Amino acid sequence: MTSKWTLLLIPLLTSCIRWTLGAKTQRNNYANFSDIGELSKHHAVSLSLSDILPQHHKTYDKNRAPKLLGQPTVVYFHVTVLSIDSINEESMTYVADIFLAQSWRDPRLRLPENMSEEYRILDVDWLHNIWRPDCFFKNAKKVTFHEMSIPNHYLWLYHDKTLLYMSKLTLVLSCAMKFESYPHDTQVCSMMIESCKYGCGKLRLAFVISLLVGIL
Repeated sequence: MTSKWTLLLIPLLTSCIRWTLGAKTQRNNYANFSDIGELSKHHAVSLSLSDILPQHHKTYDKNRAPKLLGQPTVVYFHVTVLSIDSINEESMTYVADIFLAQSWRDPRLRLPENMSEEYRILDVDWLHNIWRPDCFFKNAKKVTFHEMSIPNHYLWLYHDKTLLYMSKLTLVLSCAMKFESYPHDTQVCSMMIESCKYGCGKLRLAFVISLLVGIL
């Protein structure tokens, strides 16, 4: 007797993210340039970390959350579940591939000079020098960061000084399964995201997954 698992994804399981990468082709535009010098005039100047930090760097504390007029810092989480598989009733775990996006506004930052684009892509390593949310997956046993063929994470800066950080992850998540009604049981699993520094145990996002068990 073997168990057969069927996944029923509740409509609110995923919060899809739509973002614009500016994928319009530049081929026609490039054809209008006569030389490399003229082409370079239309490219944005490269940035360094000092271009977005306050002019007096010592006034910026990366360990303090950005607060506008003393208001709480609002952080938005967006999760796109790409796939769910490897459900293991013995270890009571399941595996999920996701895109995790976090966005927050930091009014302390400066916009790059002559920023005409809707957003600028920043060096992800700069996250070590600016404030960022400290979220973690409470019920994760293992988190794998995707690095094929390049590290799968990106950082955008928008005109209103909103930062958007997105990464692709594979999670091994625990799920307390109950088999009292086996083989007619329904398991409910969750994906819990919390912040330890800013109220551990108070921030929680639950994505419910129903697992129906049958017998072959």
